[in-house]
Amino acid sequence: MLFLDHPSFFPIAYFGSVRYFQDLASQGEILLEVCDHFPKQTFRNRTVILGSQGPQILTMPLERPNGSKTVTRDVLISYQQNWPVIHWRAIKTAYASAPYFEHYASDIEQLLLRKHRFLIDFNEEITQFFIKTYQLPVLTYQTQEYRSDYPLDFRNSDYETLEMSGEYTQVFFGEKRFIPQVSILDLLFCEGPIGRKTII
Repeated sequence: MLFLDHPSFFPIAYFGSVRYFQDLASQGEILLEVCDHFPKQTFRNRTVILGSQGPQILTMPLERPNGSKTVTRDVLISYQQNWPVIHWRAIKTAYASAPYFEHYASDIEQLLLRKHRFLIDFNEEITQFFIKTYQLPVLTYQTQEYRSDYPLDFRNSDYETLEMSGEYTQVFFGEKRFIPQVSILDLLFCEGPIGRKTII
């Protein structure tokens, strides 16, 4: 087991929400939980973008070799359908008119289209991209064993319902109201590098 001074424990995330990255940035040393039994229907393999009809959920199909007892680090990404292209087209449709779409589009497309066998490797690469892009003061490691409780435990935080702190200018369709429970992709394409101020 890694011995860090005051680590905080987080779930892995597929293009995690803005609130997820706000919490990461507030903690510094992070242990990502990969030794738990993988829970179904969570943001670990789905994300929310803002499309023309409002919030749109993008879900990545998975394979769990041991069924409900599959440990997170053993979860595989399924490519039986061409979901990376489907997700990229949805993202492109939603954010093509956003101020910073052209600047970051190729980076996000490459992230999506680079095939990974394991979910944790894919999500780690995505998370590291945003940590680097926003120069967040965060160091991440992966758990090496499962424990049921920790002093600084964010593993059961429901990032699909938790609202972020603050607001920024979004690309709106229809009713102009701020939508707080969205992927970090929304902040990236709408605010670009200025989005760091929203996270930290």
